[in-house]
Amino acid sequence: MTTPDPGSFRDPASRIVLDGKRVLRLLDDRGLTSWQAVQTSDFYKGAVDEGKVVESRETAESMDGAAAVLEHPRLALITYPYEWTFSMLRDAALLQLDLLAGALRSGLTIKDATPFNIQFERGRPIFIDVGSFEPYQKGEPWLGYRQFCRQFLYPLMLRAWLDVPFQPWLRGDMEGPTAAQMRSLLGGKKRLSAARLLHVSLQARLEAGMSGEAVRKDLGRAGFNETMILNNVTRLRSLVESLVWDPGNTGWVDYGACAHVGRDREAKSRFLAEVLGRHRPRRVVDLGANEGHYTAIAEEGGVLAVAVDGDEGVLDRLYRRHIGVGIALSDLANPSPSQGWAGAERPDLFTRLAPDLVVAYGVIHHLIYTASIPPGVVLDWLRDLGAVVALEYVSPDDEMVAKLTANKLDTELHQGRTEEEFRTLLADRFLVGREQGLGSGTRVLFEITPR
Repeated sequence: MTTPDPGSFRDPASRIVLDGKRVLRLLDDRGLTSWQAVQTSDFYKGAVDEGKVVESRETAESMDGAAAVLEHPRLALITYPYEWTFSMLRDAALLQLDLLAGALRSGLTIKDATPFNIQFERGRPIFIDVGSFEPYQKGEPWLGYRQFCRQFLYPLMLRAWLDVPFQPWLRGDMEGPTAAQMRSLLGGKKRLSAARLLHVSLQARLEAGMSGEAVRKDLGRAGFNETMILNNVTRLRSLVESLVWDPGNTGWVDYGACAHVGRDREAKSRFLAEVLGRHRPRRVVDLGANEGHYTAIAEEGGVLAVAVDGDEGVLDRLYRRHIGVGIALSDLANPSPSQGWAGAERPDLFTRLAPDLVVAYGVIHHLIYTASIPPGVVLDWLRDLGAVVALEYVSPDDEMVAKLTANKLDTELHQGRTEEEFRTLLADRFLVGREQGLGSGTRVLFEITPR
């Protein structure tokens, strides 16, 4: 029995439904006409062979009155732009522009320009919405230009020019900042004034005075053609390439220099390797992954390993190392919720992650002491993930806890923090398997399975 994908309903020409583990795309007559033009092009075949566009296979099935049914491979991981780092969004923007340029040279175009049409497979961006390709009509403007600016270009500008994280904005408004908002944010800054004039100020005037249809007609009367679009794409690509962001030594970028990290790394690595060997998971999620040392250990075993952390700087560096792990930027105390249309269009982060095994090294005490979440509530959350957990307990006597609680009175801290109390909380929620104390005497590793 098929179920509609909750994020695929806006384009009637091309809708995704799920049939067990199969991903099917239902095309109407208009979508089929576009697909027939796309699939025979050298551009499309080359993009699929290079891993830039998801593979598609036409089936003989008849379904829901569709003119044709395509089947795609099911992606191992779905993340959204507000869970990406700067370099991830930048690479996705470059892929969008390169595909548009290639399509235009083959008599095709891409009718929209949203990062939700791009995912990451083993550390590389891949375009997944084959239904976005269609034959180019002479005189048509690039209708995705405004969307590209709002969902790709402006968020990148926020980080590169203003050092403002774009993720909260995209999570709060998935359409992205408007040109008028960007103009206000940039204020009197002079950097890249030509780019600001072309892609921000002029867009702001268009937003104020024209509808999308009016822009379409005016550009058509002006003799708009594929050469003009290609020139704009070339300029945009140069601009995107020029946008850089260096997180410096902020946040947890220097986490590896902490004394306990080097002291305990070998013991924690061996413990994790043993847990992986016993349970042989298909999907491992490393919470508070930082530089990704333990994520990489899981990935070496051939499983899908996903690094989750709230520090964009450390995850951006991890992404640029190209080691093939999945990446999801998220504050664990406030992870991405289900949102969009009917609160279901974009499912919440941990529903999408669906781990078989969770690595929770060096993170639980931050939830307890920094985010002030009661230990029992933290453990309830871990249990509800339904996965085996390799967990590191850190006692109140640990030097890191002393730093985290330096400005707090003991009466301001939750119960359940001592090792005896914590073990009781664990036993109520999990079956406790192997455990191992670490050299400091203030940390214990547990292998736990939900009851």
